[in-house]
Amino acid sequence: MTKPQFFAVIGACVATLLLAILDINIVTNTGPAIARDIDPRGGVSQVPWLVAIYALVATVVQPLYGKVADSFGSRAVYLGTVGLFILGSLLCAAATSMPELLLFRAIQGLGGGGLLSVTVVILGHLRAEHPEASGDGGNAAAGLMIGLGLVVGPLIGGTLVAHASWRWIFLINVPLALAAWIVVATCLRLPRTESGGRLDLPGAAALAGTATCLLLVCQWGGQRYPWLSPQVLALAAAGLGLGAAFGYRQTHSPAPFFPPRLLRHRTLRVISAVQLATGCGMAAATVYVTLDLQLVRHISAARTGVLLLPMAAGLALGAAAGSLILARARSVRPSILLSTTLAAAALGGLALTGTGTPIAALLTLLMVLGLGVGFGIGNEMILVQQSVQRRDLGTATTGVRFTETLGTSVAAAAFAALFAASTTGGQLGPAHVMAALDVIFAIGAGLLVAATAIGTRLPRGQLAKTAGDQLGHVDQPV
Repeated sequence: MTKPQFFAVIGACVATLLLAILDINIVTNTGPAIARDIDPRGGVSQVPWLVAIYALVATVVQPLYGKVADSFGSRAVYLGTVGLFILGSLLCAAATSMPELLLFRAIQGLGGGGLLSVTVVILGHLRAEHPEASGDGGNAAAGLMIGLGLVVGPLIGGTLVAHASWRWIFLINVPLALAAWIVVATCLRLPRTESGGRLDLPGAAALAGTATCLLLVCQWGGQRYPWLSPQVLALAAAGLGLGAAFGYRQTHSPAPFFPPRLLRHRTLRVISAVQLATGCGMAAATVYVTLDLQLVRHISAARTGVLLLPMAAGLALGAAAGSLILARARSVRPSILLSTTLAAAALGGLALTGTGTPIAALLTLLMVLGLGVGFGIGNEMILVQQSVQRRDLGTATTGVRFTETLGTSVAAAAFAALFAASTTGGQLGPAHVMAALDVIFAIGAGLLVAATAIGTRLPRGQLAKTAGDQLGHVDQPV
């Protein structure tokens, strides 16, 4: 692969990650408008599922894609997931009813889950094959796109609905995704892995079922159904049973999803714990900052999107600085610790704000939060990908991403229940809302402090500099 081809593939990977994350959030501000257009009578009640069904499916399939990529090759799996994403986008744009749109969003989520996972696996392979060309910016750029997608997705969606048609929310995906598919199909060549072609289908079904039940408990508990309702309790019991079945398969299957050798890697264990705590803590950020702006300070939805731009700016600056630190120190540990510390400080500052806090102070805290996230974004994957053998690259990468996503989902549900309990009886005055938000921000800050403490257990060693040392370098199974 020539250098121009290499950078073309990097660009395609970054673009598809941005598309995947945008489509999780782009309908956040536009769901009511979509529902009123295609189902004026009952569509609004189904709006939350426009976001939830995509995120649910995309999360569930992430670890499955990682194992499939290890077994059959990342390039083929990537092309298939991009194709699914394009198909789902076209179908969503053509939907004529809410049930159709929800079904098509699930198809789009099948592809989006692959983009979120297999794309990062490909970036790991590229770093291993071409360290002299890739430097350390590929994963940082990919992580930056994820962060920016979280911030600007609602803004883009609102703009398209206001000035065009909601169908363009899905149609704009197609040209960029198709271009990425063509680039990867024509330019990317990866060596064969040692994993072979075996796949544990019963284990895959148990893992998918476990994640689905857990995520549905988080989505429905305290919102669609009471926490102690038969529906939620049945889902929780089913999740526990399927989780036990999955654990049993891991010790008895000839091709387990998470081989025991991965569980013995210190770096992988620590990074997974850091990402779990970070995912839980960051669930207190964007959604509840939005509620602060709209319910406490009475800022319109359109202007709220603009006021979140300092966070995006902080992300960009933090990602660039984190990449520079990594290039100089050849160690991921400083960036990760600085990331969680700054994010904890920002959420702690938000927990101390009140109804009279100036907007300028709030925006400063949002920029610090963006800087914190930016410093560490993508770097944890660099460390993970250098800690495992090539045959385990997909499984390890998507396993860590899956852990973070589950943490975010579980914490988001807990925070939603806490917010609902704190505002019971319609107490949505600025003072009541601010009191509830302060508690949520404080909990988020505490979780990020825990992530920092866990991160101090990361190895201090330098990253590999050569292709021969790229994988399995940082530590060995212990």
